[in-house]
Amino acid sequence: MSCLFFLLAASGFSCTTPTLTLISNEKVNINLVDFDDQTGEGDVLGETPIAIDIGKLKKQYIRVWGEGVQSQYWIVKPMTEGKNELTIKVERKEEHDDGEAQAKIQEQNRAYRMLLRAYKALTAKDWESTREISKQMSQTQPDAAAPHLLTGLSFLAEGNANKARASFLKAKNLDPEDRDIDELIRLSKK
Repeated sequence: MSCLFFLLAASGFSCTTPTLTLISNEKVNINLVDFDDQTGEGDVLGETPIAIDIGKLKKQYIRVWGEGVQSQYWIVKPMTEGKNELTIKVERKEEHDDGEAQAKIQEQNRAYRMLLRAYKALTAKDWESTREISKQMSQTQPDAAAPHLLTGLSFLAEGNANKARASFLKAKNLDPEDRDIDELIRLSKK
């Protein structure tokens, strides 16, 4: 199972080229992948620990991978707290001879690719595509909150607070522990 994470990249450093340093509990490879890259492979930057120029992270995500470890995908957005180091916990893959488990992994990978495409559409301000992709993902992953969050964000960006709030409430219902959703619900009430 690969994981998708949203990562806040530091900005406002005193050095001339702000960087984000990735370290991990095991040596892993780091790739930068364009949002448009359908294969999800991208360009290899090197192994952890590694410093990445923050400027290279626009319209790209980070792929963390290695032999025998669980792949992870990170989407980076700026933050201002001055943190410039992130520790990544890498988990070993369990060996599966079970075809059903492999099919489930492939289904999750398809869902993550759809999520990345919806995020790409959202950042491109293509609200209709964002909602269409999110709708498809919610049909294949009915327990996932992410499609409803992206739908809500697209409605909020369009100025339709009522529809945004309805989508955020669906997401909150599916993921009641996510406190970030509470903030989105609050924003949609303005």
